[in-house]
Amino acid sequence: MMQLLRNRVLITGANGLLGQQLLKAFRDGYEVHALGLQPQPRLPEGNFLYHQGDIAERPFLRSLVQEIVPKFIINAAAFTDVDGSETQREACWRVNVTGVENLVYAAQKVQARLVHVSTDYVFDGKAGPYREEDRPNPLGFYARSKLAGENTLRNSNADYAIARTMVLYGTGYEIRPNFVTWLIKQLRRNKPVRIVDDQFGNPTLASELATALRVLAESGRPGVYHLSGSEVIDRYHFAVKIAEVFNLDADLIQAVKTSEFKQAAPRPLRSGFVITKATGELNLSMSDVAGGLQKFKNEFFN
Repeated sequence: MMQLLRNRVLITGANGLLGQQLLKAFRDGYEVHALGLQPQPRLPEGNFLYHQGDIAERPFLRSLVQEIVPKFIINAAAFTDVDGSETQREACWRVNVTGVENLVYAAQKVQARLVHVSTDYVFDGKAGPYREEDRPNPLGFYARSKLAGENTLRNSNADYAIARTMVLYGTGYEIRPNFVTWLIKQLRRNKPVRIVDDQFGNPTLASELATALRVLAESGRPGVYHLSGSEVIDRYHFAVKIAEVFNLDADLIQAVKTSEFKQAAPRPLRSGFVITKATGELNLSMSDVAGGLQKFKNEFFN
C-alpha cells in the first residue's frame, strides 16, 4: 500500500551518463519513471519504470506526464555534440529548445517542478569563473540553443530551477566516453595524448551532480544554480591528475593549445563556476578535483 503513496519523479535522458546516475539518486523514496529514446533501458538493475519516447513530441510527452503526474521532472536530455551542432542545427534545436518548451508545457499541466540541466557554454569564457548572475554570451550554436532552453523556462510560469554544470565525468552502461574514461583508456594502451592547457573548468562527478539535483528539486528553490565540482583547473593539469590517481604514465600527456585542433565550434576557454550559492543555499558539499577522482576510482572498480 505504501508504494501508492510515494511521490513520482520523471527523469528524461535516462540512458545517458547523468540520467543513469539520476535513476540511482532518486530510487530511495520515489517511484522513478525513466524516459529515453532507446527501446530498452541501458541501466540493468531496475527499481524504475521505463518509457520509450521523445521530449520533442509534445502530444506524447503531455500524455505521459498526465498519466504519471510526477512531483518532479528532471531534464537530463540534451543534444550535446558541440561541433555537430554547427551542421545539425535542426536536430540540436529540437532537443535543446523544442523539447524544453514541451517539458514546460507538460509540467505546468500537472504542477510538476521542473529541474533543467544547462551548461557553462552559455558564457563566452573570457572572464570565468562565473556566478549565476553573470551575463551569458554564448559563442556557438550548441551554446545558443542551451541559452534559448534556459530562456524558455525564465519566460514561463512553471515551477523551475536551472542547474548549470560542466566537464561531466563518471561511469555508466553503454555510454559515450567522457574525458576521464577516454583518457584512462588511452593511457592504459600507452598511447600519447595531446590535451589543451588553455581551457579551464570545474570537473564534475556525475554521481555527485545527480545527488545535488535531487537536493535542488526537493528544496523548492527557484532560479539558476551553478552545480559542479568545487575546483577550477585546466584540462592538461586535470589529465595529469587523472594519471596520478590511476597510476598511469603522465609523460604520455602533451600540453597543446585549443587553436591547434581546428574545431568547428568555439569553446569558452577561461570558464569555471563559483558554486557558493549552491553550497550555501542547498547545504551541498562538492568535491575538488582529487576528491572527485578518488570517488570515481571507487565507482570505476566496483
